Amino acid sequence: MIIHIALFKWRKNISRKDILQIMDDVLSMKGKIKEIIDLSCGRNFSKWSKGYTHAVVVKVKDKKALDKYRKHPIHIPIAKRIEELEQDSIGIDFKI
Repeated sequence: MIIHIALFKWRKNISRKDILQIMDDVLSMKGKIKEIIDLSCGRNFSKWSKGYTHAVVVKVKDKKALDKYRKHPIHIPIAKRIEELEQDSIGIDFKI
């Protein structure tokens, strides 16, 4: 199984409404992209976040499934919207 983690730091001028909407959009992929085994996201509450306020965790079967997820037509516009809103992000993928 592959775990994909994405951490987001938003631009200063991005509204809370925009952030909540994009997180809802992320959650909406669950059940629509067959490669996703599980997907969760939420707001960070750790004091060690270094400005990263939200995280997404996606579980997929293998690297091939991760690649299909990333290229899926539902995922692409959501990822592009996140890129428009973010100041910075970190992505981590690992096998368990």
